[in-house]
Amino acid sequence: MKQAYRLCILAAIAGGIFASTAVAQDNTGVLTTKEVSKIGAGTGVMLTLPVGARAIGMGGGFTGIADDPTALYWNPAGITLSPGASAAYSFGSLFAGTTHNFAGVTFPLGENYKGGISANAYSSGDIDETTIFQQEGTGGRYSATDLAFGISFAGQLTDQFSFGVTGKLVNLGIANVSASGIAFDVGTMYKPGILGMRLGFGVQNLSSPIKYTGSQLTSRGQVDPVTGNQSPDVQLEALEASLPLTFRAGVSSDILEGDEMNSLLAALEFNTSSASSEHVSIGAEYVWNNFLAARVGMLVGSPDAYNISGGVGLKYESGSFLGQIDYGIRPHSTLGLINTVTASVRFQ
Repeated sequence: MKQAYRLCILAAIAGGIFASTAVAQDNTGVLTTKEVSKIGAGTGVMLTLPVGARAIGMGGGFTGIADDPTALYWNPAGITLSPGASAAYSFGSLFAGTTHNFAGVTFPLGENYKGGISANAYSSGDIDETTIFQQEGTGGRYSATDLAFGISFAGQLTDQFSFGVTGKLVNLGIANVSASGIAFDVGTMYKPGILGMRLGFGVQNLSSPIKYTGSQLTSRGQVDPVTGNQSPDVQLEALEASLPLTFRAGVSSDILEGDEMNSLLAALEFNTSSASSEHVSIGAEYVWNNFLAARVGMLVGSPDAYNISGGVGLKYESGSFLGQIDYGIRPHSTLGLINTVTASVRFQ
């Protein structure tokens, strides 16, 4: 009976979101209320890339789960759900040689508090430099590299409620120009104590605007061909840009709570960002015998090129040690498959 209640609640939530999405669409499935795209309006889109093969396999809706070291990205309040110390490293192979890496460590700070350190990095790899007059290449190369280093603190205030905050240094660079700034993430996690549910909320990238500076924003003065005199160099000033302010609200439920051999975790998340369109993530994770996991997810209401995702995982637990390796895949409609591998350990 409890399982039936869980399924009914999740179906009702999902149905409501599908209905609201349908109202905002015309017969072609295109959002009719969207007049101007927000994609590319700011900078630091790397900060919106999903982290961790487990979360990616479930469609990127992890704010209401967030019970492993990738919670440092998704919802810092979630690091209180994992006992002891833990660490994770995630590698994502995107397209055209671009890569996305994440590493995080969590550790206890007393009975009810935990801390964490994380690093999030995106790299384009080497790109051949071209100009209008040298379209085959100048022989030079450049790259784009974005980095974010975070320090997190979380507390378990009651058996049901926890909070977390992350302060991070963000550096965005391309060729010889870069921009740096400080940003903050805030998250909460609430366990109502029914149906194995968790409710997670998070706000990411609270910051002031940042501005690019660097040597390539200096325009060399022209040389007068008659006198040979050179005009002064001109320093160009870039416009300020904002980091992608993101709000996430997620709910998850352990549908088979109490079953020792089987676990079925369902998750639903609403996401809105200043850099992308609003969308809903739906995902599920089935785990057999606390050893083998299979995951599937999808995005709803988003014009982005990602829709269906999936993944698998293996877990080994012995005493106070837990080791896990996960693989996640997201097909891109035009650029091929996005592959992510994550390894994590926990010492209780």
